[in-house]
Amino acid sequence: MTGGPRRREVMEIPIDALREAVINAVVHRDYFERGARVMVEIFDNRIEVSSPGGLPEGLKKVDFGKKSVLRNPILADLLNRVEYIEKMGTGIRKIRDLMKQAGLSPVKFEFTSFVTAIFRRPGQIVVQKSSQKSSQKSSQKILVLIQQNSRVTIDELATSLHLTDRAIKKNLAQMKKTGLLKRIGPDKGGHWEVVFDRPSV
Repeated sequence: MTGGPRRREVMEIPIDALREAVINAVVHRDYFERGARVMVEIFDNRIEVSSPGGLPEGLKKVDFGKKSVLRNPILADLLNRVEYIEKMGTGIRKIRDLMKQAGLSPVKFEFTSFVTAIFRRPGQIVVQKSSQKSSQKSSQKILVLIQQNSRVTIDELATSLHLTDRAIKKNLAQMKKTGLLKRIGPDKGGHWEVVFDRPSV
């Protein structure tokens, strides 16, 4: 409340920080990854913005936010011209500055086959991730890795996604049950086949 006739609404997380994260995800995603998409997920204790493709070639984790490697320079130039991007290579720094100015926890970035920005929601009770949402997100990441390498093993999937073998097997079994994924040949020497792309996974 401001003392005036109207209240002033303060966003839980700075809207400009979320906007920068979404634009960054769209600009830097790998558009050759079939079946994958930019995702914005809202949980009780955090908001995650994920971009498929991982870090672009030539950019190391230690340089993330300090140096810029454009995966899609034409798209970046277009968004710069229509003023969605103010200056090339400044988005991550702007996100960090906005969160600091708001007195909030720094954004955490995770790097797998996706780049994920994690915004911690203030004043929220930390709760365990919904098993259904977790399974959907894991399934999509598994599909991306299988499309990259149809002979990828369960151990390799578990290592890449930082999941247990049991979690990987559970996701694979569910996708086979729904007809999204098929195993061709034996466990050793066989390969995976994605039956069709389903964006809702």
